[in-house]
Amino acid sequence: MAFFDLESPENNETDNLVWLGHLSPDSDTIGSAIGAAELFGGEPRRAGELNKETAFVVNYCGVEVPKMISKIEGQKVGLVDFNQKTQLHKDVDNKDIVAIIDHHAIQDQPITFNTAMSVDIRPWGSAATILADRFEKMGKDMSSTTACVLLAGILSDTLIFESPTTCSQDKPYAEKLAKIAGIEDLYAFGQAMMEAKSDLADVSTYDVLKGDFKHYEINGKKVGFGVAETLLPEQLLERKADLLSEMEGEKSKQGLDFIFFAIVDTKTKNSHLVIYSGAEAELAGTAYGEAVEDKLMYLPGMMSRKSQLMPAVQSVLSA
Repeated sequence: MAFFDLESPENNETDNLVWLGHLSPDSDTIGSAIGAAELFGGEPRRAGELNKETAFVVNYCGVEVPKMISKIEGQKVGLVDFNQKTQLHKDVDNKDIVAIIDHHAIQDQPITFNTAMSVDIRPWGSAATILADRFEKMGKDMSSTTACVLLAGILSDTLIFESPTTCSQDKPYAEKLAKIAGIEDLYAFGQAMMEAKSDLADVSTYDVLKGDFKHYEINGKKVGFGVAETLLPEQLLERKADLLSEMEGEKSKQGLDFIFFAIVDTKTKNSHLVIYSGAEAELAGTAYGEAVEDKLMYLPGMMSRKSQLMPAVQSVLSA
């Protein structure tokens, strides 16, 4: 396979090239796949069903929902918004991968290669911010629809610049993207996205659990960690018994050592962690220093799985 260079896209072979995110496609994953395809060539793909927020974004921005990834002979895959084996779709082999654009740490179970790979990983608030920067630095114009979905990716992953993962580049690029997209009030757009994500009354409990669910392997221990960001936490807290039942089935089916589900209240910027069993209670107690009450652990000021929730668990399991 010819070397794929993120710095010289005009020299790349783009036949059968697709851009793909992780197994629970959110707004950053979908926006980044669409943006990368426009910038570097190829087509965007998805690895799972869209959540309510991302379905709203795709409709609002007027873009087609990317097709589901499938195995194709001679396929080349650029990855966006992740770098872990546990989040890679089964139809993608390592030998298919030609590039990675991501904003997550390289931790347990990273995707590895036998040859050098073109990789862009930065500690920014979203992969969409990185794509916006690449468009600008490379002097490439983007369509208004791509600007719209990239903006959505930034607003989603930074929780409209309120998440602790937000960096100094996110807001300036969001403002530039809003101008290209013709969106006068990016905060109103972000609020509409949050409202679309929050109303989960008609979503099955299993789909709530798996809507933003990631797998990790730390020091030989398998951890599943789901998150739902919502302005209506009470709607999910009322379904705690059903969530625990689905967590039991998922833990068994996936052979997990630990399973967690965080209900993130985006209005108060706190979380409620659903605790499945004594094993999770012990690990979470050590990680967060809070008490469990009626299968719930209240985590004040904790919103981000990426920078707060998972690092604490990883620290305990790695000790």
